[in-house]
Amino acid sequence: MPANSREKSVRAARKKISDERLIAFLRAAREESQGVLAVELACDNLDKGKSLDELFYDGDVYGYSLWVQSRGEDTYKIAFSCQAGPTAGDGGEWEVVFDGDTVASITGGLNYIS
Repeated sequence: MPANSREKSVRAARKKISDERLIAFLRAAREESQGVLAVELACDNLDKGKSLDELFYDGDVYGYSLWVQSRGEDTYKIAFSCQAGPTAGDGGEWEVVFDGDTVASITGGLNYIS
């Protein structure tokens, strides 16, 4: 099945950050920003053994979205969200600094709910 536009966007974002760093970001974001349901649900799925591929690539136009912008060797701006339907979802944006594959610092910016 060909990827939809959400999945293509996620695939492009994942090329900018390793899976280890992405998982470390999600876990740190869960601790840093209480109330972003998208992060909670993603971490719950990872805790249950789902892979990142299973999270992102399910063929549905709705689901998890990811945007990554490198701001230097170990610094990224990351947006992560989940859209459950045409007008339902939430997400946020974070500045993340990594030390290897661990999060050295994370600062939440914009959080949104639709």
